[in-house]
Amino acid sequence: MVRALWLGLVGLVWMLASPAAAKPDLFSDEAPLEMTITAPFPTLVHAAKTSTNPFPASLSVSDGAGPAKTFAVELRARGLTRRTGGYCQFPPLSLTFDKAAVKGTLFHGQHKLKLVTYCNTPADQEQRIVLEYLVYRLYNLVTPMSYRVRAAQVSYRTGDKDAGLKRFGYLIEDIDDVAERNHRDRIKTTSHQLTAAQFDPRAAGRAAMLEYMIGNLDWDFLAGPAGDECCHNSRFLAAKGATPATAAGVTPVPYDFDYSGFVDAPYALPPEKLKVASVRERLYRGYCVSTGEIPAVIADFRSHRAEMTALINGYPSLNPKFRAKTTAYLDSFFAVLDDPARVDASIVKRCR
Repeated sequence: MVRALWLGLVGLVWMLASPAAAKPDLFSDEAPLEMTITAPFPTLVHAAKTSTNPFPASLSVSDGAGPAKTFAVELRARGLTRRTGGYCQFPPLSLTFDKAAVKGTLFHGQHKLKLVTYCNTPADQEQRIVLEYLVYRLYNLVTPMSYRVRAAQVSYRTGDKDAGLKRFGYLIEDIDDVAERNHRDRIKTTSHQLTAAQFDPRAAGRAAMLEYMIGNLDWDFLAGPAGDECCHNSRFLAAKGATPATAAGVTPVPYDFDYSGFVDAPYALPPEKLKVASVRERLYRGYCVSTGEIPAVIADFRSHRAEMTALINGYPSLNPKFRAKTTAYLDSFFAVLDDPARVDASIVKRCR
């Protein structure tokens, strides 16, 4: 009886430790998904400019490791500029899952996910979605306190008889999952509820350096649009149990990079108040609290230069024209980091 109990315990430990018993993690694999979404897209797209009301839809997905699985989902248009700005033909989407229905599947533990979709149909527009996806991947190389993403070839259909339109897209990890895997809590805050002194200087400098690297000015770590959760294109992680009033060592987690020079979307314009001629022109907007950490932050980025270049040059969905343009833009960033005088003039003395 003792032997039988011992063998049972050994078997239980083996099952818990085995890969089959582990919870699936949608973002642990970089292989692109094959997804088909069936929904009343003409109605959704027509309503998107003024409404984010939900629509019933079905999602069929395959990761290449087995047959496709189909889930009932709730679909909403989301975002602001790409949804309401009048430039994009198709809005970004939000997918809502029934957590019980996806238990044990690729979407285990997921409830709401953002899907970045195509904006317009021309091929060069799709390349810009690929580039925005790659920004997340580049930042993953620098720090785990960043959003993970999963690429997908997505077919959008209105029904079974519709062949659909297939375009590159990607799913973005939920911020609560970013917090959980980093043993942090997400803190929700309003504009100017946090101060720069509450940031982890290295983490804030690292996030600001990412924005400088990609030529992005469409962000803020302290303020956000009226009525929106703070802050603009940024979310925050802090120690377990922290509140906006008590938090110290706060880590900004940036997202939404379509207004960057790296992506160079046709609709992207720099903020008028900054007097920058083009989104391709870099302007450092990090906070002075991070100045002492700038050498370490630069070392972080420089240590990953080869990986970043390899990621861009080796990504199959990026065509040669955009690959060359992007690597040249990345090289111009590292040319600044390699020159102490330019670091001092363009970064250190530009802090706010």
